[in-house]
Amino acid sequence: MSRAGPSSSSSSARPSLPSQSSEAVISTIDQPVPKFTSMIIKHGKYIALGGAGCWWVGLAGAIQKVLGGEKGWVRRVLIAGLGLHVTTITIFLYLVLFLPWLRGFVPNYINWQKSARLRVIVPLLTTTILLGWTCLVISLSQAGKRTMLESALDAVKGLGNASLEQMEGGEGLGVFKAMAGATALYTLTLGVLGLIPAPAKVPIREKAT
Repeated sequence: MSRAGPSSSSSSARPSLPSQSSEAVISTIDQPVPKFTSMIIKHGKYIALGGAGCWWVGLAGAIQKVLGGEKGWVRRVLIAGLGLHVTTITIFLYLVLFLPWLRGFVPNYINWQKSARLRVIVPLLTTTILLGWTCLVISLSQAGKRTMLESALDAVKGLGNASLEQMEGGEGLGVFKAMAGATALYTLTLGVLGLIPAPAKVPIREKAT
């Protein structure tokens, strides 16, 4: 008389998972990340990097120092840079807030050259970003220089001698930190603007506008 071995009895007594359990797990894993969460992940890294960069260079304190301590051309250039930065923000708000939410359409950015509106806005936006960034770098790195001529001559000498210190003002952040701070400010700003949600089911305007 034969007896079933322990392996056969244990295998027969082993509980089996429901047939749909694996499918449920896979479907749960494959579910897309919620749109808001995806937006936070996508733009949050730019906010974190931009905020960390502004903190590292002490951008807020440097701006306050120039506005409060400088009375010449450096202060005027900084004000121009901040004004251009505000203009950049205004243009972005017009594109991502006013047109989709109030006008009810999204411009066709891919074919922006065919749009009467975007043909003006895109070059203007690019210009404000480049000029604003440049003004911030110049003003934050040249604080302490009395005249623009002195700053220009020192810049030429610094390039000839490959010396950043010769190009810097005595009371500014320095060229490297000024560039890092201006870049961090724009990175932080674009990250925050990227959190503005687009309305659902808004058509893309195909015709020239």
